[in-house]
Amino acid sequence: MPEIYLATGYEAGDEASSTYEGRHLTLEESYLTHPSHADGFVDKGDPVLCGEIVGVALLSAAAATDLISLDTEGIWFLNATATDEDGNSAIAPGDELFINRTTAILSKDPNKQSHAFFGYALGDVPTGTTAVVAVKVHFDPVDAVELVGTSAVPYALGIHNNGREYRYRSTATAGDIRGIYTALGLNGVGSAGEAVRARTIVEAVGVAGGVHGLHGGVEFDADGTLTGLGAGVRGTFLGPNHAHAGGSVAGGMSELFAEGASTNYAGFTEHSIHRFVNDGEATGKATAQNVFSFAGLSATQNQAHNAWLASISRSLRVIVDGAVFYLALSTAP
Repeated sequence: MPEIYLATGYEAGDEASSTYEGRHLTLEESYLTHPSHADGFVDKGDPVLCGEIVGVALLSAAAATDLISLDTEGIWFLNATATDEDGNSAIAPGDELFINRTTAILSKDPNKQSHAFFGYALGDVPTGTTAVVAVKVHFDPVDAVELVGTSAVPYALGIHNNGREYRYRSTATAGDIRGIYTALGLNGVGSAGEAVRARTIVEAVGVAGGVHGLHGGVEFDADGTLTGLGAGVRGTFLGPNHAHAGGSVAGGMSELFAEGASTNYAGFTEHSIHRFVNDGEATGKATAQNVFSFAGLSATQNQAHNAWLASISRSLRVIVDGAVFYLALSTAP
């Protein structure tokens, strides 16, 4: 970093802010990402980026070592392109604008990997076009890693029910629509991981409510209908399209995990590795017929077998590849 912010000769607590209590910053030209120009250097009035710092250049540079003053706030007329992460999208007053980390072009694309937050539009730009628009510049540092509380010291919600709440509505008519999407790439040999890990820890004696580590569901409003598959929770193991050896796989897994030698499942009123519940209003739940539904089974998974034994007294109705079968049950082990 150039000598203007070198700490030599200063002590902790000394003020280093420049004009307007730090609104104006001075950085070497080589640290700035800016729009492309023939001479390769920043021009006065360019939107610029340095890490997560955004602003507008107050000077033009003639060399990479020139010191350039930046305004990290204020209202500026700047070029903006009316696109977002999905394509063309008109810019309207109040829209958030983001600066491309490589080209320094302003748009509505919020992808943190390729863009940084720059400010707010105060005018209109027709969809798919690039035009000059008034922009409220705002330096708002954001860390991609967000930590709220720790394992040792969780964040205290107090009397509040929800630590964080997201509610969305989409009017899109095609494509996969997701309220929240997470993807985790494991690129280390010997690693293990989960894209999402949800844990509910019972800390009080005698917690009486229903406790779930993760609860997912599909619901309908007054006139909502469904023509495709609806699943409260869906687990998918995507088999790789290449030769693979070793490991165990499952599309979904339920497990009882004993924490230690003192674990005693007999102390619970009831226990099972997985529980199937048909619940709700009595008349409505009485219309449910099937306990399991199997689809796409191989010939090995679905084989003919001998007739039922006379001792079998009850059965569960299941569906196998669309056909109804009955799973034999006995009261004797």
